[in-house]
Amino acid sequence: MFKTIDLFAGAGGLSLGFKMTGQFELVAAAEINENAKATYKKNLVKDNDKFTFIDNVVGYDFSQLNEDVGGIDVVIGGPPCQGFSNANRQKNHLISMNNGLVKEYFRAIKEIKPKAFVMENVSMLRSDTHRFYESTKDNEEIEALINAGFEIPKREDVLYITNRQYDNIDFKAIETVDFSRFTIPKDLLQLLSVLGKNIGNKKRFPIYLEKHSVEIVKQIDDALNAGLYDETIVEHLEKIKNVLSSITLPNNKEESDYRNKLTELMLQVSKQEETIQYIVSLQKMIETMEEITSNGLIGQYLVDDEGYLIYKVSSYSVNDYVNAILGGEYLQKGDTVNAEWFGVPQERRRHIVIGIRKDLYNEVEMELPKAPKNLVVPTVGDAIMDLEDYEVGYNKEYEEVAYLGEEVLSDFAKKMREGSSSVKNHITTKTTKTALERFKQIQPGKNFHSLSKEMKSTYSKPERTQNTIYLRLDPDAPSGTVVNVRKSMWIHPTLDRAVTVREAARLQSFPDDFEFLGTKDSQFQQVGNAVPPLLAKGIAEHVLKYV
Repeated sequence: MFKTIDLFAGAGGLSLGFKMTGQFELVAAAEINENAKATYKKNLVKDNDKFTFIDNVVGYDFSQLNEDVGGIDVVIGGPPCQGFSNANRQKNHLISMNNGLVKEYFRAIKEIKPKAFVMENVSMLRSDTHRFYESTKDNEEIEALINAGFEIPKREDVLYITNRQYDNIDFKAIETVDFSRFTIPKDLLQLLSVLGKNIGNKKRFPIYLEKHSVEIVKQIDDALNAGLYDETIVEHLEKIKNVLSSITLPNNKEESDYRNKLTELMLQVSKQEETIQYIVSLQKMIETMEEITSNGLIGQYLVDDEGYLIYKVSSYSVNDYVNAILGGEYLQKGDTVNAEWFGVPQERRRHIVIGIRKDLYNEVEMELPKAPKNLVVPTVGDAIMDLEDYEVGYNKEYEEVAYLGEEVLSDFAKKMREGSSSVKNHITTKTTKTALERFKQIQPGKNFHSLSKEMKSTYSKPERTQNTIYLRLDPDAPSGTVVNVRKSMWIHPTLDRAVTVREAARLQSFPDDFEFLGTKDSQFQQVGNAVPPLLAKGIAEHVLKYV
């Protein structure tokens, strides 16, 4: 048995796949989300008092843990690689921030020195688009690696901080500006940001005004009374306050002039859209600059030819960093694999990196799994249609339902039912009247864009809606990449309702005896974030070829 630690474990899809082989013993895991952690504990390490759960990997002593458990053989995990919140002018590609969590993952490998490691992340991780920025936090480390002979070539990148200009802020003297005089409270910023986004949305705009206009006025008053703001901020906030205060809505919606007053209020607020955007965009610029400072980026603020603020900073690729930080001690191989190859009813491409210690396995020529010949992929129908007649719940208190025992089962459904006697987490979102009307129009395999123009009217920019929104699953094909299907409003193949947590879990290849804990929203998110267990099992079996 290979003692294994899972970093950034989530609900435990990767761990479960490795455990399924019977060759890997889970001794520790790291996860910061409490609901995901609870799910992991219940399903994977219940009653295991010796198991170590790490709340936060940052600064954690992995050397001591390695000693405490008598040596860790394998490190697995998918460190997040979120993007830096820069205002890229085209917003068409991602440059990774100075992501400490990726670096913490490889620090763990350096301290543990396992026989093998597996890193799972999105395919773009291998792209040169994803980079680390040079920072004070790790500049010494990088220079030491370069001096030791490792190649970490750097290039100059430009972060676009803002695409507009602001009164009383001189970009050429940006580092001397006292931004405390321009910064409004975060709660107020959130209200104004959502207000600006809803302008023009025929459905959401009036509802938002009815619900929040009084609160926005109050928060603006509180901010102005409490702070010494720059005159331009005062001017813009007072404009917004005055227009929201100009028309008082009757307390009773049934009063004859209520709709007229609401319509007039919407019109007047719409005229202040630019004022609202001025405040919101300025706050986002300030937040980006604060993020640059907090990450210790080494660079220079400049003004481009159009008069906009930019930040020049050197960067280096994630792959170059990984190769250098591991000091050539590991043979590494990375490639994109597809969950379909491992019997998952879903097309889900993930970038997998496998590393093995050269001093232990120096004769190995590594490869990653390839698509099998004559591949037959389970369909959505294979995965979930045996649950079609089971009653669904709408909250987390849903009582699991015993199997009916009369269904015709696919081979995949039989596999999912092994070890279980009931359906768990068969919960979904209640369908609104509008959503139900949309559901009825959408055919299998089609999405929001197949709706009539009238059914899209509540969206301010329906043409920009992603293809995964209001997707009705095709029972005769595998699904696309499973995300948070509640937020994307995925539709059952034959029923006019949203997909349940259990159905999404089936598409991810979680067996029915695996129970998700936490709020309904959290359960959907845990499923969407997970590594499909059957994919993980396939990777684990591949690792066993080399260790």
